Amino acid sequence: MAWTRHKIKRMVEMNLGGRSNDELENMLCDEALDIALDSHNFGDAISIPSDITITEDAISVNISAVTNLKNIVTARIVQASGDLNKKLIMKNRTWWDTFVVNPEDNQKGWPNYGLRAGTTIHIDRPAESNLELRLRVTTIQKFSTDNTECPIAILDKFIVKYVTSEMFAKLGQHEKARDWRSKALGTYFDTRGEPGGFLAMAISHDKADIAEELNMREQEHIEGISVRNDNDWHDDYGNVRVWH
Repeated sequence: MAWTRHKIKRMVEMNLGGRSNDELENMLCDEALDIALDSHNFGDAISIPSDITITEDAISVNISAVTNLKNIVTARIVQASGDLNKKLIMKNRTWWDTFVVNPEDNQKGWPNYGLRAGTTIHIDRPAESNLELRLRVTTIQKFSTDNTECPIAILDKFIVKYVTSEMFAKLGQHEKARDWRSKALGTYFDTRGEPGGFLAMAISHDKADIAEELNMREQEHIEGISVRNDNDWHDDYGNVRVWH
């Protein structure tokens, strides 16, 4: 079970020798969640909004209906009245300005590439009819009250370290702030952008959880006949294998 904001704040205040600043601690708890999501798309923050209609001949899609959008994890173009779909490859502005330039000059069809600009996704060509945009996204995460459990469960220990660091910095105790920041974010976060410390551990555990979940889904969809090898001369004797 994830820690509540109340428990996180009490642990922070213990690290500070009993000193507290309730309003600042609340803000820093949310800030820690935001920083973590800038580094990794945690499973607890991922959702799939309703498909968004792409207007025929349009070269952009309004995604403002997706509330609290933080990051786009994956994007797909799907057939509205069928089962065809393809990945929409998201690109940055530099690539876009080099290879796309004027989407309206390209042949009408299924978009291949996209560029996010705020609440708009630009696509690389005028869209065919009957297409929709399907997004897998992370959304902004916040604590509602002190009784709210950490919305990204695996980050509660990281948040304690991060908030402790920032609180020491506000108190002017910069050596202690650096020590706690290193525990939270690692040595190279500020210079190279490389997560370390408790944030890196949380990312590693989250990746492992996602990989295990995907593996279980694959196992559930295996079809075939299970056959036990009863040939005692064979290296695989006694094992059961699925034949497709």
